[in-house]
Amino acid sequence: MADAKSIHTQKWMTYFTKRKHEVHLISFRRADIPEVIFHPVKLSVPIRISPVARSYGKVGYLFYLEIYKRLIHQIAPDILHAHWATSYGLMGAYSAYHPFILSTWGSDVVDFPRRSYVHRKILEYTLNSADYLTATSRMLAAETQKYLSRRTQVHMIPFGVDLDRFKPEVQRAKENVTVGIAKKLEKKYGIEYLIKAFAKLAPRKQKVKLLIVGDGSQEKELKSLCRSLHIEQNVRFVGFVEHCRIPDYLNQMDVFVVPSIMSSETFGVAAVEAAACELPVIAANIGGLPEVVVDGVTGFLVPPRDAESLAEKLTVLIEDKRLRKKMGEAARKFVQERYEWEEGAGEMERLYFHALDKRGRGYK
Repeated sequence: MADAKSIHTQKWMTYFTKRKHEVHLISFRRADIPEVIFHPVKLSVPIRISPVARSYGKVGYLFYLEIYKRLIHQIAPDILHAHWATSYGLMGAYSAYHPFILSTWGSDVVDFPRRSYVHRKILEYTLNSADYLTATSRMLAAETQKYLSRRTQVHMIPFGVDLDRFKPEVQRAKENVTVGIAKKLEKKYGIEYLIKAFAKLAPRKQKVKLLIVGDGSQEKELKSLCRSLHIEQNVRFVGFVEHCRIPDYLNQMDVFVVPSIMSSETFGVAAVEAAACELPVIAANIGGLPEVVVDGVTGFLVPPRDAESLAEKLTVLIEDKRLRKKMGEAARKFVQERYEWEEGAGEMERLYFHALDKRGRGYK
């Protein structure tokens, strides 16, 4: 049970279908994933739900839980795995189906329980219903542990990166140094601080370019900020890019920046993908980002919301080509050792078989 539109969901599904497992996916959103048996979560109110249930608005969501509980038991999978601790996790917990594996991803644990007492209780119920829990980083695993009422190991299984796709390409000699980011253009990712830091690079800004890959609700605001700082001629907004094309844009960059301002940045997939392409990464010292950027070795860590510090580290890397190369090579080696995709997926598969063995299914 997961968001079919998520590239991470698609990668998990593809791995397991290639391994000849039968994979069913229950999702609110549809996506075509080869060999996957798809079960859409239909948000339109079914006829069999009473008018009383319809009248309760969002509370009516509880009536859907019963419908999808029946669906799960009808599919009768060997493993029930929910990705995301709230919507899909709640659905899995309510189904009372076992073995049940729940993967936390970030804001579902960091932000959701802080909204209200009820939200916290929902999260606690969901997490404590799972037989096995996974998290994408040590930071997220520790955060998840806070809501458990029993001693349960939270397995740290990161998303990882496909090193055959995310790798450095031979580049032609160029005069400019390109600083870049590939993220959704949303407030929590702190892109305004990258733009403000870039503006502080004058008089160097004539030879330095800023490449911003992604779309989002802040696009107009960020473009307006560039105009007000008189740097629009040196900034390129690419817009939305399919994930399969991200390596092409990463290989146009010399330095990658992740200036996030919220602790819900619990892993930093973008930073890992950039590092795999031998890019030094400057990241905010927040959430799980310090786990994927080794300060002074594979890049630099800076305080969040600090354009001045970010500008200082950018200046160091822009002016020192040898340091960029050294850090970039160290970054890819770091990813190879810790975040290779096949290894992470294999670890999840081993957890599946362990869960089945514990329940006497006789799998090997």
